[in-house]
Amino acid sequence: MVAERELTVGVVAPAYVNVPLWVAQRHGFFDSEGLSVTSRVIGTTEGTTRAVRDGDVSLALTAPEGTIADAAAGGPLRVAAGLIDRPPLSLIALGRHRTVADLRGGLIGTSSLKEGTRHVAERMLAAHGLTYPADYEWALEGSHIERWKALQAGTIDAALQMIPYDYIAEEAGFTNLGPVTDDFAFNAVCVRGDADPALLTAFLRALAAAVSWFRGNVAEAAAIAAAETSVDERHALRACQALAAGGVIPGGLRTGQAAFEAAVESLRRSGGLPAAHRDPRIAFDYSCLDIALNAANGGTGA
Repeated sequence: MVAERELTVGVVAPAYVNVPLWVAQRHGFFDSEGLSVTSRVIGTTEGTTRAVRDGDVSLALTAPEGTIADAAAGGPLRVAAGLIDRPPLSLIALGRHRTVADLRGGLIGTSSLKEGTRHVAERMLAAHGLTYPADYEWALEGSHIERWKALQAGTIDAALQMIPYDYIAEEAGFTNLGPVTDDFAFNAVCVRGDADPALLTAFLRALAAAVSWFRGNVAEAAAIAAAETSVDERHALRACQALAAGGVIPGGLRTGQAAFEAAVESLRRSGGLPAAHRDPRIAFDYSCLDIALNAANGGTGA
């Protein structure tokens, strides 16, 4: 019997963008690769990126902007696979705000000031003529779970909310100002460049198998997600149906060009890229993913 190899995966929160991870854990895909995979909730995107860089976790499923900036500056971080190209988020506001224009002068909750929801929200607000810092301020609240608490407390005016918390908020009387419709590299497998290639390949092979299974078993995946998050199963099912929609999870687990360019543009606008930096594309290393998918398609694999 092959001894299990242990991996710790950092995540920002128990968010529905991690459904493929939960499926792989609960449906035996990691077991089939001889992997024992545990998750560690870290709470912020920056903290999750830092945990990978410092070696506190084996890898992370998180917003890739911090990894892109690190690699462009000559650092060790790399994106090994793309997971979300169209963020399953909606802009949720206090009930008194009926339009995006009503957020002028308001406080917008975010998980980071450097990556993730800050950039996605900034682009969405700019499309409606609101710019930072002239028209609103950021409130660093943490993950969508913490942002939901802040919305309920009335300490922020609006925030991007992950499925199914946007549905839950609407039912509670909050205003849904609309979903994110543009591509943006929102979640990815981020690792150090010196990660064990055999372990990473095994992880990616299991994750790819879980994604494929998820697409054909959405209702069963929703039951897994509901158990992971203690969310009502009807909300979990609706969330998983949205996650399975075309364009959300990239084909072949490779971040699409439009999603990549949107993330890089946001990094440049916010000063997240160093003045003298390497081509941001250096952050993407799909070598282990190629081996994993080749094996899944009948090749010899690693």
